[in-house]
Amino acid sequence: MTEIVFRSLGDLELCVEFGDRIDLALNFRVLALDRALKDAKVPGMRETVPTHRSLGVVYDPVLIRRRDLERVLTDLVTDLVELTEFPSRLVTIPVWYDDPWSRECARAHGVGNNIDYLAEVNGVPREEVVARHAGVLHWVSAVGFQPSTYQAVPLGEMGLTGPKYERPRKWTDPGIVCLAGTITSYYPVRSPGGYQLLGRTPIDLFDPSRRNAAFADGPVLPRVGDRHRYVPISGEEYEEIRAAVVSGRYEYQIEAGVHRLAAADA
Repeated sequence: MTEIVFRSLGDLELCVEFGDRIDLALNFRVLALDRALKDAKVPGMRETVPTHRSLGVVYDPVLIRRRDLERVLTDLVTDLVELTEFPSRLVTIPVWYDDPWSRECARAHGVGNNIDYLAEVNGVPREEVVARHAGVLHWVSAVGFQPSTYQAVPLGEMGLTGPKYERPRKWTDPGIVCLAGTITSYYPVRSPGGYQLLGRTPIDLFDPSRRNAAFADGPVLPRVGDRHRYVPISGEEYEEIRAAVVSGRYEYQIEAGVHRLAAADA
């Protein structure tokens, strides 16, 4: 039986923890429980929030007591079928690495160029920072904090890491793609933050107006289980793509597929 730990998240949510590390095998166990819980159609279960290593379960305490929910979850985990593959969209995200907004944001907060810093701490040329980040696919294992703020881990050896800022920024421009440790994330709106700034994408990953068919299911594009492919673009390409996004003409590159758990991940 997979060991789990229950933790309270207020009066209306229960957290089911599968471990204390971030890896693909644990995330697949989270996804397996998420699928099993939804299939069980438990009365009082309102919403689930899968993350790297845990599943948040929002429930109605009028319809189901916590101890009864824990019993249901324990039984589901006991009978859980281990996932070896999961439906996974491949989403292509163009990025203008070392864009002027990122450079100005770093300057305004009294720190050096983030790409230069990442090159220094990883002992590689500037160009290699971009090549390494864009050279692997990234698995989205959590979505939250802000709408469309995701955390994605590299699928394979990226050979690139970066610490968070010692003192978080007061603001970060929307659309910035960023890195902390080996995790890639995204700022959907102007907001504080401490991740290293990689570049800016011209496409929207959060769109409350849902101007594009890619947002037919809701204003948040990233999903747990997505794979991201980051493609370096020039400033001219950025402006062209951004104009197409604003006008609603841009065609998001999203391919349906399946990702299989490698033997090394299990």
